[in-house]
Amino acid sequence: MRYKSTRGNSPEVGFSEVLLGGLAPDGGLYMPQEFPKFTLEEIHSWSELSFQEIASKVLYPYVDEEIEEHVFNELVEEAYSSFDIKDVVRLESIEDNRWVLELFHGPTLAFKDVAMQLLGALLNHFAKERGEKIVVLGATSGDTGAAAISACSRHDNVEVYILYPHGKVTEFQRKQMTTTQSRNVFPLAIQTDFDGCQDIVKKMFLDQDLKIDEVRFIAANSINWARCMTQSVYFFWSYLKLNELNKGLTFSIPSGNFGHAYAGWTAKEMGLPIERIIIATNTNDVLHEALSNNHYAKTDVVQTLAPSMDISVASNFERLLYNLYDNDSALLSEKMISFPEKPIEIPKEKQKTLSSFFSSCKSNDEEIVQQIFLTYSKTGYLADPHTATGIAAASGVSDDEAVITMGTAHPAKFREAMEQAIPDYNFVLPDKVERAFDNDEVFNVLPKDYSKIKNFVLQNATK
Repeated sequence: MRYKSTRGNSPEVGFSEVLLGGLAPDGGLYMPQEFPKFTLEEIHSWSELSFQEIASKVLYPYVDEEIEEHVFNELVEEAYSSFDIKDVVRLESIEDNRWVLELFHGPTLAFKDVAMQLLGALLNHFAKERGEKIVVLGATSGDTGAAAISACSRHDNVEVYILYPHGKVTEFQRKQMTTTQSRNVFPLAIQTDFDGCQDIVKKMFLDQDLKIDEVRFIAANSINWARCMTQSVYFFWSYLKLNELNKGLTFSIPSGNFGHAYAGWTAKEMGLPIERIIIATNTNDVLHEALSNNHYAKTDVVQTLAPSMDISVASNFERLLYNLYDNDSALLSEKMISFPEKPIEIPKEKQKTLSSFFSSCKSNDEEIVQQIFLTYSKTGYLADPHTATGIAAASGVSDDEAVITMGTAHPAKFREAMEQAIPDYNFVLPDKVERAFDNDEVFNVLPKDYSKIKNFVLQNATK
């Protein structure tokens, strides 16, 4: 499998360079030359397979030239050995034709573990193979950073530098990043918002000073293709669990950066019969505006009870635009060069394609709290504030349409929102988390100053 940039001005590369590069040199995102294709008959033949076995079937075509199949299968098994349940993910029925796909049974209690644990295993594989030191650079609004740290901290040849907005993540999310006691982990609290952190990370990957022989800098964010492709697996798994319905499924997806949602598009392109995807946002409704009004524009970030969705630019939306523009990298590059200063208007001739598969819905903080309470009182199910936006979005779907809402995080991670919704409920953290939080916090607070952040990373990474 070969990969090319959405912007069209970078050489084609293999999977390892995509994994270890993250962002393409021209500033674009890597895309496979083509998606693997599976027939319905082939997909149905996997119905008795484990999550890990389905993952190997779906993902191996993306890497087949660079890792032997039996080695890849071992890496998949290793990646998911850290999860609390054998199946990795779990479907919970909450009403007739309504399910929550729980993706938070990994080490950090968030859906990002599903992709990040495999990313860590792959990084370790290539670090050993190449004899390189790998430095993971990432920006996070909360969960991504913790997942990257958990996935990579146990590997001797990997260091992790995570930028997060100072004072704008929950206490739980901060402690997950700062209490590991791992010498190869560097949480950096930056005095800005998430998009400011993301911009700094993107700039670093284009900085020639970081192109040094002894260290390989790679991206842990959702812009890394390895994350996106891995997230497509649980679409296949959930379809196979419910294939007795004998019809396609609709997925309601809480989304900020669009990587989670684009993985669903990827699954559809590979042959999975997905009816449509509903994008659920909070007050930061960049994606809702793009999908509802065909107007993709950067906005000011508002802090909400669902902080992992507090973004002003959906980085992975570029991948969908690339597909909508018929993989015309020259046209997309022209649009992205002037973005975000100039908003992107989705062409009218592409609106039909977009609206036939995607719809959207947004919820403000008050509506999120109401939905958490309503879901609990009606079904007994506890949904975190992000998952609640997905359940709210699914409520507008007809009763006879089968809908799976992505359960993105353990509700105890967002105590403020949960206590507002259900004041009398005792939200208890898992023992393993409580024990970890007894450790001292270790982190650095830095201003939004590119040169200072860059120098901190270089001074530590090259020791």
